[in-house]
Amino acid sequence: MARSVKQTAHIAESSKELTASDLTKWAKLEGERLGMRLNRVNNIPVRRRKGTIEKGWADLQGYNQLGLYVAIEVKKIGDRLSKEQIERLNDVIDCGGIAFICTQQGLNPILNKWTKAEY
Repeated sequence: MARSVKQTAHIAESSKELTASDLTKWAKLEGERLGMRLNRVNNIPVRRRKGTIEKGWADLQGYNQLGLYVAIEVKKIGDRLSKEQIERLNDVIDCGGIAFICTQQGLNPILNKWTKAEY
């Protein structure tokens, strides 16, 4: 695990704009460091297989050490939240869960706690 964190930190230091994949890997490691159990959710259609998850579900989902549901939406520089993503993040908060947006600030990835928002 320590090696992965070090490699991820190196990614943040060495590139100007992180990819969505870089941010997702970092968010998963950072969430786990904070005591979360997270699973990456991938809804990209492959060949003839259609994606199976409804629009708006977060990129990383799981729970924390208190049993609270955790959702982390990953957005690289220039990406925007969709209406469905905003609705889903708001719903997580309404149901007592915790939501974050993982993005980049300067050269570093960051986790911002989500607070309810209008779209």
